[in-house]
Amino acid sequence: MVASETRHPYPFDRTAPTEIPPLYEELRETERVAKITMATGDPGYLVTRYEDVRFVLSDPRFSVRQNLPGAPRLTEMTFESVMTTDPPVHTRLRRLVSRDFTSRRVERMRPRLEEIVDELLQAMEDEGPPADIVESLAVPFPITVICELLGVPMDDVTRFRGWADTMVSLTGYSMEDWSAARDALQDYLDGLIVAKRKEPGADLLSALVATADREDDLTDRDVRSLSLILLLAGYEPASNQLGSSVLTLLRFPGRLAQLRERPELLPSGVEELMRYAPAGDGALFRVTLEEVTIGDTRIPAHSAVLASTQAANWDPRRFEDPKGLLLDRPDNQHTALGHGIHFCLGAALARLELQVAIGALLRRFPRLELAADVGELRWSSPGSMLSGFSEIPVTW
Repeated sequence: MVASETRHPYPFDRTAPTEIPPLYEELRETERVAKITMATGDPGYLVTRYEDVRFVLSDPRFSVRQNLPGAPRLTEMTFESVMTTDPPVHTRLRRLVSRDFTSRRVERMRPRLEEIVDELLQAMEDEGPPADIVESLAVPFPITVICELLGVPMDDVTRFRGWADTMVSLTGYSMEDWSAARDALQDYLDGLIVAKRKEPGADLLSALVATADREDDLTDRDVRSLSLILLLAGYEPASNQLGSSVLTLLRFPGRLAQLRERPELLPSGVEELMRYAPAGDGALFRVTLEEVTIGDTRIPAHSAVLASTQAANWDPRRFEDPKGLLLDRPDNQHTALGHGIHFCLGAALARLELQVAIGALLRRFPRLELAADVGELRWSSPGSMLSGFSEIPVTW
């Protein structure tokens, strides 16, 4: 048996910024392996069931490389990073930074994260209601954290934000605009590497530069690649996830009250918010290195396969009441942070940021509520796999 002959244009249309495309749910039940046509015009396959998504993300027959000769592409807009390499290159590059993102090391950052959030919330309170959660908290918090961690001057944040917003888009910008943003960010990082070599600091980028100077198998290009993906991943997904999480709690006042009454639920609540309301609805891209069979469908070698983590997170085969927001959900092995060897490098930091920001927000503003109709909210990055909200107005 092969997949249905129907080819679905991808990415899918969203009916509302607070909902994932309904086609995901339909395909999960009717087409275990669906045929799609990507934005490049290239064909591909899409999997939406939890077990299939985890299989695709963990089996070594699926490559993350975007430059395989003759392979289809999700987008023409590509760049090299640790996220687009297979072992052994991926293993070597990931090892260089993974020790800085262990749960133990990240936990030591909690006091500084709390300071940053307190400063942002104090400014928001001083301005008075209504306030925009996106510009007051969801954007400045993670971007400050990742820039401080890497050693990016805060004076350059505005420029970096513009480049990043362009680079995460699939269809929202022209190829010329996207390439210009990529080149500008890469040139900026090249200059920063030179500066760190002359005047190193107590930051991750300085440490990577020092490692490159000691070890022959780490080049400045590798350092730039690692820094670029850490900056992008540490800003846009984290920002959108925080905004979506706060909005979700405001849409479920009963759950918001539950979290206030039982703050010990914050860690499990954060996991549930990531499962329920992720930072976008895009699927993760892979290419088959050989023929692979999923269910009754044979997928040829050199085929594009997209694994929808959001569809997997709402799969009733794995999650009881998947459309319910259960802050104490047991065994919440969601796929919002990926799976397999490419599991999110900054997972511990992402979790800590959400815990610190949401906890502080609820403590400081016990009467926090949405100051607009949900239907009026707009997402900020059309054409992006990481669409967030352009504004989330609140009052208290």
